[in-house]
Amino acid sequence: MERYLIALSFGPVQSLIGAARRTRDLWCGSWLLSEAARAAAKVLHETHANCLIFPHLENADTDLAPQDGPTDGANMSNVLRAEIRSGDAGTVRDLCDRAKNAASVRLRTLGDRARRKIQVREEVWNAQIDEVLESYVAWVAFRGDDYQKASRKLGAVLAARKTTRDFFQSPPLSTQGLPKSSLDGAMETVLPDRVKGHIRLQLGLSANEQLDALGVLKRLSGKVDQFTPFSRIAADAWIETLSEEQQRRLGEAYEPLVTLGRATRVSGNAGAYNALPFDAQMLYPPRLEAELSKTEGEDRQAAEELKNCLRQVRRDSAVGEPVPYAAILKADGDRMGELLSRARTVEHSRRISRALDSFASQVRQIVRDHRGHVIYSGGDDVLALLPLTQAVGCAKKLAERFESSLAPFASEMTAPNANRPTLSAGLGIGHVMQPLGALRDRAERAEKLAKGDGVKARNALAIVLGARAGSEHQLRIRWDDLQALEDLERTTMAFREKEISSRVAYDLRAIDLRLAWLREDDSCRAIGMRKAEIRRLLSRARRPAKGAVDKHIPDQVRALIERRVETDPLAGVADMLVIARWLAARTAADVGER
Repeated sequence: MERYLIALSFGPVQSLIGAARRTRDLWCGSWLLSEAARAAAKVLHETHANCLIFPHLENADTDLAPQDGPTDGANMSNVLRAEIRSGDAGTVRDLCDRAKNAASVRLRTLGDRARRKIQVREEVWNAQIDEVLESYVAWVAFRGDDYQKASRKLGAVLAARKTTRDFFQSPPLSTQGLPKSSLDGAMETVLPDRVKGHIRLQLGLSANEQLDALGVLKRLSGKVDQFTPFSRIAADAWIETLSEEQQRRLGEAYEPLVTLGRATRVSGNAGAYNALPFDAQMLYPPRLEAELSKTEGEDRQAAEELKNCLRQVRRDSAVGEPVPYAAILKADGDRMGELLSRARTVEHSRRISRALDSFASQVRQIVRDHRGHVIYSGGDDVLALLPLTQAVGCAKKLAERFESSLAPFASEMTAPNANRPTLSAGLGIGHVMQPLGALRDRAERAEKLAKGDGVKARNALAIVLGARAGSEHQLRIRWDDLQALEDLERTTMAFREKEISSRVAYDLRAIDLRLAWLREDDSCRAIGMRKAEIRRLLSRARRPAKGAVDKHIPDQVRALIERRVETDPLAGVADMLVIARWLAARTAADVGER
């Protein structure tokens, strides 16, 4: 009997998770991928007890049981690894084929459950549902003392298999020219020509939106109220500023809209949003006005009563409108491949797996403590929604917890300090009206920016802000650059306390453009000109707060900006200030929107 290392990888991540317009698309896509991997892992475990390396589960019989819907527990990673004993490679191939088939059957079963709830185009559905999942398998034989070498070879073989794509001809459809899915425009709609109003509400569709088979499966998996909408995350800091009485009054005004099917309740995340357990979309005037323009009768009356309640709340406490921006956090472990390649035995790998599972199981509470909601947490991958005011603090806490979880294994395996596992985190900040798929793409770009390259790659936080009316702003700070982190925190506080105006950031950018011809000039004359311009700007800068005793910005903030421009490009300092302004925002006025 030979020993084999097996690896299975499931995807594609882009269509299963990335194609999204609502938060439940992200959640359910993550869950579907997790369920496919769970079904495959179950076959491996039942055939060869305790063979799993990644994930290594303490209660495999329980943890590998199919789930009825998305839960609050850790997700199953989409990459599995196991060690088995077998007489020949043919038996290994058969086992892998059965595991892949189990994953496909699990998605088909979930698809059949969704299809029974609504009417679909059967021909189109059947053509699409079996093409949802991509599966890749690799295995290598090894001797007991060759585990480390076999592990590295397995990674290379799996990577090579992924680049060797399989292409199959799709069956021709009898109905041509069907509209494409509104989630990503890739596949034809499975919805009939006429979709009843209550079905559109159930699917969360506007009048002209369409869904393919995977889109329908996402929209009909789980309960709507367990998926916290992006708008509720964005409004959270504003809601927290209200008194309990104001929150109660708003809740009473919002409830009829839920009863009428015009809004949704929020019950997930262990009751974190019980202060106002609704989607919060109608707290934003453009959404509320749009609702008023298309409703009549009882529906319009309920919307009018909420509008009047909001007007009264703003009049009583001058809180303004909630900020219409929030963040998507995407984080990934650094140098995990290097750490895994140092594992000399199966037990070493399993201990790393247990540490990753321990980290993943803590992620949800950490994010919840920062008023956010996790979408995906499996191994060293995290995807979560966060309010602006808590986003950086949450990312920092996750990075600290990840490093402490993996540090014992890095030390034991004699990894150099410079190469120990760390966590790179990207924050994509966007408007509540943007599709979730586009926001996730921004978070992914932020994560890649955090990974970076060169000597100071990885172990960083990156933020990409997409203001609705303007260009993107970027910021990257290494976790070990404590001064830069402190400066970001201090400037964020300055904006929150109304100690500095947003004009400073845009005036800095204007100076950068005006002196662009000096950017490559390091002469004393050029440096002196830049310093003189910046000092002139800061001496004229005024606080935005009305009635302030001292109209000038604080000396500490002025010194901070002067210090930053000594080492960073002016455009980079301007971006830091713009991003700090957003991170401090609780109301739309805080980011210059009404």
